Amino acid sequence: MATMVAELVGYFLLSFILSIFLTPITIIFAKKTGLIAKPRKDRWHSRPTALYGGIAIFFAFIIPFVIATPIHENENLLLMSGACLFFLIGLLDDFLDFSPQSKFIAQLICVVLLVGFGLKINLPGYPIISICISVFWLIGIANAVNILDNMDGLSSGISMVASFSLAAYGIMFGIPQVVLPAILLAGACLGFFVYNFKPAKIFMGDCGSLFLGFTLGGLAIVSTHLHQAQLGGEEFFAGMSNIVLMLAVPISVLIIPIFDTALVSLSRLQSGRAISQGGKDHTSHRLVLLGLSEEQAVVTLMIAAAAVSGVTLYMAAHSMEGLLAVMSITVVIAIFFGVFLSYLNKDVYEDREGAKRSRIVDAMAAILNKRQILQVCLDLFLLTVGYYSAYLLKFDGQISPFNQGLIEKTLPLVLGVKVCCLWAFGLYRGQWRFASLDDTFKIIKATLVSSVIIVGVLVFVYRFQGFSRIVFFLDAIMTFLLIGGIRFLLRMFNEYFIRQAEKSHSIPILIYGAGDGGDLFLRELRKRRNHDYLPVGFIDDDIAKLGQEIHGVKVLGIGSDLEKIIKRYGIKIVFISILSSPFPLFESIKDKCAKIGVKCIQMRPLVSFEKIEPVNSRDRNKTGRVLSLRKT
Repeated sequence: MATMVAELVGYFLLSFILSIFLTPITIIFAKKTGLIAKPRKDRWHSRPTALYGGIAIFFAFIIPFVIATPIHENENLLLMSGACLFFLIGLLDDFLDFSPQSKFIAQLICVVLLVGFGLKINLPGYPIISICISVFWLIGIANAVNILDNMDGLSSGISMVASFSLAAYGIMFGIPQVVLPAILLAGACLGFFVYNFKPAKIFMGDCGSLFLGFTLGGLAIVSTHLHQAQLGGEEFFAGMSNIVLMLAVPISVLIIPIFDTALVSLSRLQSGRAISQGGKDHTSHRLVLLGLSEEQAVVTLMIAAAAVSGVTLYMAAHSMEGLLAVMSITVVIAIFFGVFLSYLNKDVYEDREGAKRSRIVDAMAAILNKRQILQVCLDLFLLTVGYYSAYLLKFDGQISPFNQGLIEKTLPLVLGVKVCCLWAFGLYRGQWRFASLDDTFKIIKATLVSSVIIVGVLVFVYRFQGFSRIVFFLDAIMTFLLIGGIRFLLRMFNEYFIRQAEKSHSIPILIYGAGDGGDLFLRELRKRRNHDYLPVGFIDDDIAKLGQEIHGVKVLGIGSDLEKIIKRYGIKIVFISILSSPFPLFESIKDKCAKIGVKCIQMRPLVSFEKIEPVNSRDRNKTGRVLSLRKT
């Protein structure tokens, strides 16, 4: 084992050294020959940058690959041939600027030939499905990595993470055909990443991104060539559902390119744009719009890719059923994060009025607008995952055939009762963007009532024989966590990125009043994007509130500390958020601020209840409800 690790480290260093040596040579050559990418309106970079960095990545990978691997073996030969072909397609496209259709046809011809010679997913018994999925996968991943090359260091960084993940997968499951190429690719990507991270000195171009995409897709296909004994014996491929298990790890390893391609494609379709059209509408660009720096956006996506890959690899080694549950939850979170990012479409696409909408786009929009149907479908999926997860937790990640039979027998009952209870308690009448504490109470009540009904029916019909009480207790917990958690995801995303955006604001403000008015003012301030205010802290006359926080903003002192706090934190504006503050208080604070040269603004309530005519007993009905309110 130690010898193998030392050998892999040696090859990794060889690839890394070649890449870090060849990249600056490519930069010099590109600058001398005028092969420079100039800034454009639909591109992110703001200064001329050298092109064709993919040449350095390609040779840093292919040279040690030819030296270290027996090329006569079919898989190695096909992988090398495909990598060379996609590198040439990308290189010619960089020079000649092919149309999207021409580039796709060239890729399709190459992939069909490679799949025909044996580079395809291992699905014994399903040859047609294997061929179709393999063709779609290789072309899709190659172009997904190509599309991902939209910010300094992003494509090379994500490819490096994916390569390390595939190498770890190959080591864990004994697939040497994957380990060495993945390690070499990781070294080549790391060497290039040094020059490609912001501020980038070179771009990889299509010759690099298409090469990386195909090689990663090809390695993912080779990773499916596991022995049946490693994945559960002859019955592993017995059903169509096992195709998902076979593809779970490759999909998770490459989840960021897949996610970005799906987001960009759907957003452009929705806005009436061609999918092949360039633009600043990628995941990384939207993260920057939300307040992250370019470096933070790239590193965030790399960490997300590494986290998903790490959890997936762990579950793949311990429980394939658990892997499905984890992947299901990951997909749901990815969908909701995509929905959250799609709210930025109006900021990303400034010329929406001139865009044409296709019938497909209109049909998709009509389906997506049926939110209650989508909510029910998503809840059915989550409830299924939660029920399976309860059995996995109870029986240490393994579901026996007997328990599998119980799940199949009771799942329709569980789903039907729970969805009906969620509907009865009003969960499908609200919008998830505005999930509140009231929704939490509804979920708790629906979960408890549905669990009681389900257990009662099982006792009456089956006398609860063979069932575990712990399973249904765990199922109730999973139901609450999944149904409740997913409804607060959009709010969580929004709160996090608002905090990130605030860090870049340059006008420090102080909020006077840490009560309901201060809470309301801070929440309303954070809903508005077009301002540059940075809430530094609260100040309040109640000494008991000192040191407390409201939405992450601390109470810094009491009224007598006003001048000291203003000077200490460089406050520019003081907002008085005490909605019922007397006029002398405002004048007093205003005078103090004026002496220091700080602006003071008093927030007014939307409705002045003091000016509303009092309601007498004749204005109330028998139940005591107010019939009318008239403003003077």
